[in-house]
Amino acid sequence: MQNFLKITLYFHIVAGFLALVTGLIPMFSKKGGKAHILWGRVYFWAMFVVALTALLRFQMKLNLIFLAGIAVFSFYNTFTGARLVHRKENGKPIFLDWFASVLGVICSLAMVYFSYLAFRMDNVFYTVLFLVFGIFMFVLVFEDLQIFAGRKSIKSEEGTPVPVRYWFQNHISRMGGSYIATVTAFLVVNNPPFIPGLVVWIAPGVIGGIIIARTRVYYLKKFEKRETEL
Repeated sequence: MQNFLKITLYFHIVAGFLALVTGLIPMFSKKGGKAHILWGRVYFWAMFVVALTALLRFQMKLNLIFLAGIAVFSFYNTFTGARLVHRKENGKPIFLDWFASVLGVICSLAMVYFSYLAFRMDNVFYTVLFLVFGIFMFVLVFEDLQIFAGRKSIKSEEGTPVPVRYWFQNHISRMGGSYIATVTAFLVVNNPPFIPGLVVWIAPGVIGGIIIARTRVYYLKKFEKRETEL
């Protein structure tokens, strides 16, 4: 068992580093270009390995439970971000979309439950982290389920292409959120002792969220400008 855990740890570290490096290339390369697609796929599978190895190393310890939850959370963002590109033609979900969302609900509720357990153990640090990330993940998954069930419109008739504004901007948000989780994990593992742990966990999300919001606004203006020129 110890050898198995060591091997999975090595794969986890290599995949995490690969995701950390390759995740930057699609961000700064031409959207839809060869480099964007190629390195986007490398990033996707690297994140898959990160999530899988984190689950394989799961143990009933708060830190490992949380790392497994974050791995699932980050890959859910990666998976749905990639699926938005494939679903842009008609927006119809497939079985994998539903399956991922159901697992997302289970994971988010589990994180809220472990927040309660951490609270019972007087562990404020993990109480806050489990609760924040658990609620955030639940909101994301709930939105996806509403769209899949047809209860939330994305301004597209059945069988017609999904508006670029929707799939493109949400692709940016999901993939950006995934990369934020990757950066967060890297900083936590290499956390300087003079920086409070809670800051390391939350700051990347705050800073990254601001960058994602500004990027969405930038492309929204480009879409509006293009529409006025047509």
